[in-house]
Amino acid sequence: MNTTLSLLAIALYAGATVLLWQEIRQGHARYKLALTLGVAAMFCHGTASYVGMFTTQGMNISLTEMSTLISWFVVVITLISGMLRPLLNILLMIFPFTAAILGITLLTDSPAKLIQHPGGVMLHIALSVLSYSVLTMAALQAIVLAVQEYRLKHHQLNGILKALPPLVTMEAMLFELVLIGFILLTLSIGTGLFYVDDIFAQHLAHKSAFSIMAWACFGILLIGRHQLGWRSRTAIQWTLAAFALLLLGYVGSKFVLEVLLNRI
Repeated sequence: MNTTLSLLAIALYAGATVLLWQEIRQGHARYKLALTLGVAAMFCHGTASYVGMFTTQGMNISLTEMSTLISWFVVVITLISGMLRPLLNILLMIFPFTAAILGITLLTDSPAKLIQHPGGVMLHIALSVLSYSVLTMAALQAIVLAVQEYRLKHHQLNGILKALPPLVTMEAMLFELVLIGFILLTLSIGTGLFYVDDIFAQHLAHKSAFSIMAWACFGILLIGRHQLGWRSRTAIQWTLAAFALLLLGYVGSKFVLEVLLNRI
């Protein structure tokens, strides 16, 4: 990953965060300028990710590169949505989150993991990245919804929380993200079973098992919403539990193998 571009992206994300904070706290019209900085950061971030991932020896799918790519997709999806409808508060959370991910990846020594595989495996990787990106957004949305609900019940709404959409809208956005993420995760698991050789081999077993458990949890949540009318608190708990399984399966297993055990 290109260090200069990554540091520039971090600085731009930080600047966009400050502008969004000023709009919420002081009422200054900074949203469009913040979006501009966010788009600039996104391009620096994406270029850094591309340079680090695509090499002459093959595609690097190490933990740091994949984390950078997933966080980039989170920003892309959020910025596109932010141009269609105001997402000031979501962006205020996404920008520093992404800057933190970039900072951590710069400081983490993860060995390169190069692959040269046919299109089927690449399709599986692309679907996995997209599903993790959307479900990361769903988890962040669930956290914000939990804080908003708690503060509302205790009459402590202020600052950023006062500017959030109503609980019903926030809840609807959460289920939209979960549904999209679930569909993408289903396709990811399906292509993995079809294209990846021995997907339950020792080095892939934990990732596969946790991914399937997370998929089942997200599926139960969607069924519970449709059949039983599950709402905010139950939705938050199931979303975060399912995402924790997904995180353990992917980030946890790759961290142990690549960073702690230094295995490629």
